[in-house]
Amino acid sequence: MRFLLPVFCLLALMASCKEDPKPVVDEGIYLPEDQDGQDDRSRMIWQQPGAVMDAMGDIREKVIADIGAGEGFFAERLAPIADRVIAVEIDEKYISYLDTLRRFGLQKEFRPRLEPRLATADDPHLEDKEVDIILIVNTFMLIDNKLEYLKKIYPALRSDGRIVIVDWKRKDTTIGPPKKDRLALGTLQDLLKDAGYHLVSSDDATLEYQYIVVADK
Repeated sequence: MRFLLPVFCLLALMASCKEDPKPVVDEGIYLPEDQDGQDDRSRMIWQQPGAVMDAMGDIREKVIADIGAGEGFFAERLAPIADRVIAVEIDEKYISYLDTLRRFGLQKEFRPRLEPRLATADDPHLEDKEVDIILIVNTFMLIDNKLEYLKKIYPALRSDGRIVIVDWKRKDTTIGPPKKDRLALGTLQDLLKDAGYHLVSSDDATLEYQYIVVADK
């Protein structure tokens, strides 16, 4: 028995030192510390992707630019329906995630519809009249020169194109970035108008933590 005791202690020590693996969390979700590790299913509850996609209108046979696509939360859901989804990111790490999603997360017939595209912080690298819809979720507040960015992406929209911006309400919420870093709904509306867009709708009621703003050319 005295030979078994050290072995048992060693095994117990190894077990106590082993860290539980944490699932990857999209950095754009801004989960507080006590909610760190929540998975994609928890975001489904508060993000309500169906409501966001409804705001986008009919996306069949449409080309969509998902700016700030992250790990592909929306791109994965849009690709089986849309004609093409350009998943724009400025970090090569997320381009790698998106490429993995394209190759292994989508059914074979949908893979060609998803195009990860590496961009820069001030330029999404979209061609003129390349897309029908621009989607920006949890990302616009992070852009430095917001008015100039809106002006830059305006030519990328086709004549009947629209932009859908989903961002955090400027109030205290249980999840999300600090309130001081958020963009007020009225400020976003003014920026869109100043950039030449026509406001279609502003919805700050459907989602608990975010508003949905739709504008067209």
